[in-house]
Amino acid sequence: MLVVLVGPPGSGKGTQAKFLRERFGIPQISTGDMFRAAKAAGTLDQRYLEIMDKGGLVPDQAAIDLIAKRIDADDCKPGFLLDGFPRTVPQAEALGELLAKRGRSLDRVVQLDVDRTLLEERLIHRRTDKGTGHIYHLIYNPPPPGAELEHRADDRPEAVGKRLDAYETMTAALLPYYDGKGLLRRVDGVGKPDEVTVRVLAALE
Repeated sequence: MLVVLVGPPGSGKGTQAKFLRERFGIPQISTGDMFRAAKAAGTLDQRYLEIMDKGGLVPDQAAIDLIAKRIDADDCKPGFLLDGFPRTVPQAEALGELLAKRGRSLDRVVQLDVDRTLLEERLIHRRTDKGTGHIYHLIYNPPPPGAELEHRADDRPEAVGKRLDAYETMTAALLPYYDGKGLLRRVDGVGKPDEVTVRVLAALE
């Protein structure tokens, strides 16, 4: 199974991707996670680091190079789930070319739809435990007393607006592109995670 899971920042892609990864036994590939891992390891190009800290999106080629290397790994042979990539038609075309060269193609593209006001609330109040990496929400899933929390630079109010603006602008043509190929399924991303999961599974059938 080769699936692309798309949706704006804060839509719950990560939560749903984790479930699908465990349910179908396929790896989750998130360019965001890969870039953050490189940032933490000190191996991320300074130019990309500055872009990320300001809430911007890294250049297409940087993300495509990461994806190309990752999908050639042995654990991707049975299939994989792309979390948040592609975001633009050029990225989608590049992905299609990468897969075609390997004799593969996408099975489904699932879009999580969430109102922008709710997205802002989800992101701005999100915090990460520095010790465990666990993600909390100050309103819906408060951290335990004494937890050492980090407020990611791209989750701060000034960056959140830019991230959502960028997503809306860049993906405006992506959904019609995949819809035209008969791959797109749109899913209501509002509700409890397990409720959204039921809708996602229905979209994959």
